[in-house]
Amino acid sequence: MDVKEPKQTVAGLFGRAAAGYDQVGFFHQIAQRLLALAGVGQGMRVLDVACGTGAALVQAARLAGPTGLAVGVDLAEPMAAVAAGRLRRLDQGCGVVAVMDAERLGLRAGWFDVVCCASAIYLLGDQAAAVRRWKELLRPGGTLAISEFGELDARWAWKDELLACLGPRLGPLGGGHLGPQELESLLRSTGGSTVQVQVERLDVAYADAEAWLGAAVGAWRAATAGADEPGGAGRLPGGGLARAPADQRL
Repeated sequence: MDVKEPKQTVAGLFGRAAAGYDQVGFFHQIAQRLLALAGVGQGMRVLDVACGTGAALVQAARLAGPTGLAVGVDLAEPMAAVAAGRLRRLDQGCGVVAVMDAERLGLRAGWFDVVCCASAIYLLGDQAAAVRRWKELLRPGGTLAISEFGELDARWAWKDELLACLGPRLGPLGGGHLGPQELESLLRSTGGSTVQVQVERLDVAYADAEAWLGAAVGAWRAATAGADEPGGAGRLPGGGLARAPADQRL
């Protein structure tokens, strides 16, 4: 099997879902909380790995302000394009987006104050190798911040059965989700000197059933519509990154 196939599958799935991916506010809530815990502030250089459509990236650009820089990278070009559009609409802050593999980043070592990965580490095939590389990108004393999905409320157990009726089941993606102890173990095993893992409950409210169907099912159906097709999302060459103002087009 071509080793690129799993990554092409991930890029295709998320690329097809880009248009309506994070309409539900919980992605933004998680991202804002992650950046707050990481201490992102004025003048900082922040890297958002697997930035998606920009939930953490745009907030990082706001927090870092005009004297800082927020850099987002994502494997799916449509996701990166949405994030770039959101950066262009910022009235403050500076950010740039590039299409790159989170496990093969062509970025300068020791340059970032904060490297974050919001709710995407489960998609990576070699999570330990990726974390080691991310740490290399940090300046001395820099911070690596990772958020991960927790256990779903048991009352939502029927959701997977519903989705299975609407389209093909998705196979495992990447290395899989990490529980709190697994995440702590990963960070310690990759050289973390000071590791803190914090578990927080997040309640997500929808206006009505239609709102839930549009957010939870709509994006999922868009993603799986071409699940049997190889690739499914175009890619730009990775490896290089030019600094650019917030209005820079991808």
